[in-house]
Amino acid sequence: MKSADVKKELKKIILKMEGNEKLPSERELVKKFQYSRPTIQKALNDLLKEGLIYRIPRQGAYVTERRLRKSLNSLQSFKEDTLSNGYIPSTKVLLFEKIEAEKDVASALNISTGGYVYKTIRVRSQNNDPVIYDINYFTPASISGITVEEVQDSVYSFIEEKKGLKPAMSRETIDAILPTEDIARELQISTSDPIIKVVMTAYFSDGQPFEYSISYKNPKKYSLVVQAYR
Repeated sequence: MKSADVKKELKKIILKMEGNEKLPSERELVKKFQYSRPTIQKALNDLLKEGLIYRIPRQGAYVTERRLRKSLNSLQSFKEDTLSNGYIPSTKVLLFEKIEAEKDVASALNISTGGYVYKTIRVRSQNNDPVIYDINYFTPASISGITVEEVQDSVYSFIEEKKGLKPAMSRETIDAILPTEDIARELQISTSDPIIKVVMTAYFSDGQPFEYSISYKNPKKYSLVVQAYR
């Protein structure tokens, strides 16, 4: 068994454990997987770098509080992000309607004020644990014909598979704020707990915007990752 295999098996164990629960010792893991200690240590170090575990000197390794990791270097749907992190995604649709766009939405989507857009409000969960409160506005051309069930599953899958369109890039602004009572209730947090606010405009490859969204994310369960190169 290679360190990558050990790492994969350890991830399965971690996903069944609670945050801050202690992992078996290196000696116990060596016995369990029947592999060398250096290989076990490499797998643990990889998990440490990924933020899935943390170490306390002379005590051992512990499971990190579960946080959905979102890379700002890729444009992926919530479902894709959640599955790639090894979690089970689910969505509660609070609102899905066609409305007249207000000035800020119209400007972001490059349409006339008062033009029609589709608005959704959704609560996104990982393993039934709410992490994101999403408000999204989509141009009619991008999601016309979509059903509530498809909004609940994945809008991006509908756009790509049913409409034959390809999301290409996004521009995002990130801030930290205190949640309103409605958002706090849906995310099961206090109104005194800071949250991450991300305002995003997404574009197709021809440069045409198709989505304007305002997302409120619980930082205790969600982390944003940026890769920088020199």
